[in-house]
Amino acid sequence: MDNFEKIRKIIPLWFAQRKWAEELLVQSFQLEKAEDILQSKYRGAKPIPGTNWMYRTHGIGVDIYRTADVGGIDFDFDKVAPDEWRLRIFFEKQYNEGNLPLADYRELCEDEGLLQCAIEQALK
Repeated sequence: MDNFEKIRKIIPLWFAQRKWAEELLVQSFQLEKAEDILQSKYRGAKPIPGTNWMYRTHGIGVDIYRTADVGGIDFDFDKVAPDEWRLRIFFEKQYNEGNLPLADYRELCEDEGLLQCAIEQALK
């Protein structure tokens, strides 16, 4: 499998993780919709009650994570699909969490230029 295919394989995981994250926010904070986390009373970086997850709001999005750069997803509510920057962050979070086969993805993790090229190709 080439690097392009490796990145293409994680795009469905991005969509699944986003759906999970939105549901986590709705259930944990009793929100009508996940985007309500952007209200001023929820803004900032805080723990998600009853879990070992954290969230950080930013602009029109949210970052959900275990620790910095480990696990979760960072997305904007006004974008349905990942852009290059968000997919790169997602890749790093999932790799650091151990959710991607380390041997298969190590080369991409260690070579930022190669990763960027594969992401650009995968999103075309």
